[in-house]
Amino acid sequence: MGDAYVWVADLDARPEEAAVLAGRVMDWLEHQGIVHGELTNCLLGDELGRPPGPHAARAVTENEVTVGGACGVGMEIERRVYVCADLWTATCPHCGATTEPADSGPDMWTRAWAPLLDDLYAWFGGTGPGSGTCVRCGERSGFLAWKIDPPVAVAHLGMVLWNWPPLSEPFLAELAAVLGGHRLVTARTTV
Repeated sequence: MGDAYVWVADLDARPEEAAVLAGRVMDWLEHQGIVHGELTNCLLGDELGRPPGPHAARAVTENEVTVGGACGVGMEIERRVYVCADLWTATCPHCGATTEPADSGPDMWTRAWAPLLDDLYAWFGGTGPGSGTCVRCGERSGFLAWKIDPPVAVAHLGMVLWNWPPLSEPFLAELAAVLGGHRLVTARTTV
């Protein structure tokens, strides 16, 4: 079995407030016993994170969080696109057109929909406006308006939980309250 991670993206955090909000979330997680306070090498890669605390199971849908190896929580304070490893589709909020999967090759969607992916990657790279144009109706919409399945989010603040089970709805509601009622999107994917 491979590694997996849960991501939670804050759709409403502005770039200038992301660091403060990340600190607020980590303080709250530590106070609740969801994570330990010390930074350790508990994430995949070179970054440090917080290992599960004694009450980590209160945050998830299963009875426990397995401790050890790459199992921890990290905050991401940067312009980021959060996706699942699975094939995903996007539906235009204006006309309802849905991206069409590519039949073969390395592309996710048919070439006709490539401009939408280009817009998304441009935003991620810091050069795009945070919106994409539908190739069917020609209307431009913010990425948050597109219906994307499984969830995809564009955000300046995110939390990644390596090798944790899915998060529970009550925990996500509490987390949203800690963030001032911000809208959250979450998904779990394997790598």
